[in-house]
Amino acid sequence: MDTSEAITISYSEGKDFEILVDPDLAKEAKLEGKEYEIQRLLFVQEVFTDASAGERASADELEAEFNTKQIMDAAEEVFEKGEMQLTTDQKAEMREEKYRQVVNMIARRVQNPQTGNPHPPKRIENALEEAGFNIQAMDDVEEKFDEAVDQLKPIIPVSLEEKAMAVKIPNDKTGKAYDLLQQKTDLEEEKWGNEYFYAKMTLPAGILEELMRDIQEATDGEAVFTEDK
Repeated sequence: MDTSEAITISYSEGKDFEILVDPDLAKEAKLEGKEYEIQRLLFVQEVFTDASAGERASADELEAEFNTKQIMDAAEEVFEKGEMQLTTDQKAEMREEKYRQVVNMIARRVQNPQTGNPHPPKRIENALEEAGFNIQAMDDVEEKFDEAVDQLKPIIPVSLEEKAMAVKIPNDKTGKAYDLLQQKTDLEEEKWGNEYFYAKMTLPAGILEELMRDIQEATDGEAVFTEDK
């Protein structure tokens, strides 16, 4: 079997163990949390002590390390606990994806205190480029968001002011509206009455107007927002 496109996942607890996996399926499972079957991930249904040299782990070595002689069980533990060596294309794709996530987070959460409105994504991108912002494939997006905001402050006016709001929605209008609330706010309290759904939330001040517009559209204008003081 041609393994030239496979990537290695390495696990080491005194002794090295490696498996060869499909790069796309492994990325989806290990980094995006998708369900997987270990048999489908493996390019070769073996556990190696040195994959590049083709040195397979013996049954005794598997049992000593993983308490099993079953290759699939040992391979799954290597996959779960090991480190994945990403391809160059995967690293570039993940950097771009995470960069976009940070830009979108800034556009949703941060506002211009001079206008009270969010900054347009293009302005955010230009400011991040000027600031020399950098993100890597394995970086945590929330941590990089905080870093990006700090780097933006000397370049464009930014505010992370939050609003505390309450909303009342007829029960028969909550479907799409509830999904929007979960996606765009931190719901702090929910109550389902006989006729209405009530919720309290906090959200970035810059997206309040957009959220209210989207919720009214989803509820045919029957949602009632009030400031939660």
